[in-house]
Amino acid sequence: MHGSRLREYIQDIVLGGNDGIVTTFAVVAGTAGARLPSMVVIILGLANLLADGISMGAGVYVSLKSERDRYVRLRKEEAQEIDDDPEIEREEVRRAFRQKGFSGEMLENVVITITADRERWVDAMMHEEHGLAGSEHERPLLKGFMTFCSFAFFGAIPLIPYLLQLPESIQFESALVSTTLALILLGVTRSTVTRERIFKGPLEIVSIGLVCAAVAYGVGAALRGVFGIVT
Repeated sequence: MHGSRLREYIQDIVLGGNDGIVTTFAVVAGTAGARLPSMVVIILGLANLLADGISMGAGVYVSLKSERDRYVRLRKEEAQEIDDDPEIEREEVRRAFRQKGFSGEMLENVVITITADRERWVDAMMHEEHGLAGSEHERPLLKGFMTFCSFAFFGAIPLIPYLLQLPESIQFESALVSTTLALILLGVTRSTVTRERIFKGPLEIVSIGLVCAAVAYGVGAALRGVFGIVT
């Protein structure tokens, strides 16, 4: 597996995991703010986990499949145009590389090299005319499934204290600690893959997660007062 492809998969895992844990912990925080029973937290958390996870995985699949289908269609069109009128297509290659600063013998050598191989020629036309490269090799089903699995795995972390039936007095605090640690792990992974400063990813991901949780907790607490919920 090429390094770039591996990085893409890891990024999908980070994206799915981040969304999973943030949305589920928001549900946990909201129910905790409303002081609802633990069983309600588990029911709402698992419902969110499965429904949102499937939705996100399916969204990734549909998006990538549409992108791949478009790429394949355009590639066939470019290949047909090369077969039907190679001189016009050759001139388009020449024009594209002339705009890049090539001229004279060097320009002609580039044109000859590219048009000597049909697949390379089509690749060049796809890149120069449509700004596309390599989308036909995407694996929508795999990436959608990986996104769902990551969403479900990390999204289950905030629910663990409730599923283990820890004492109610420490359930939310335990969920907060485990969620924060998981977000830090995802942030470090993101920083490593994107080669940014190691603290940037964790700081951003943890901040977003805690802000979402704080909002959800506040809404839950406020609605508890509005509706006079008694537990």
